[in-house]
Amino acid sequence: LLGPSGSGKSMTLRAIAGLETPDRGRIVLHGRVLFDSARGIDVPARARRIGLLFQHYALFPHLTVAENIAFGLRRLPERERARRVEQQLAAAHLDGLASRYPRSLSGGEQQRVALARALAVEPAGLLLDEPFSALDTHLRSALERQLRETLGSYRGSTLFVSHNLEEAYRVCWEIVVLARGGVAARGPKEEIFHRPP
Repeated sequence: LLGPSGSGKSMTLRAIAGLETPDRGRIVLHGRVLFDSARGIDVPARARRIGLLFQHYALFPHLTVAENIAFGLRRLPERERARRVEQQLAAAHLDGLASRYPRSLSGGEQQRVALARALAVEPAGLLLDEPFSALDTHLRSALERQLRETLGSYRGSTLFVSHNLEEAYRVCWEIVVLARGGVAARGPKEEIFHRPP
């Protein structure tokens, strides 16, 4: 989702995640209806299988890195929970940081913890709300490469929010341009950039 501030990008993510309730419409992920105002369907956020990476990461300051990653896994048996945490620590290059607290991490490390937490629940959908906006240019570039690598092996659907044209072009394959709360354009990135409507 690409568009200026106030165009509805973050609100769209919040509605898909179940944190906001739309007045009307329908939200379907992989054939599963998550919201349908006409049919009275509104699946609770906890049952939607959505991973959400907030703009400012929203890590729990009183929890360690491992505890943050395990946060959405409380209903799993302890052994499976530990396996997923270890898997995410390795995948996010966070080895050796499991017992540290968010305040002692760099911005890039915090971003990787937040992404690991979102992926640990094995979500059907991954929502990324301007994940690089709080980072400096050098760190942004390195983490963008890592995110592209991570998404290359992720099997669910990803919705990436940005207002940065270059970032959207590098990370995404299909682009939806939002303007004034509506869709201004949608299609493969090459088409949107080379022949904008």
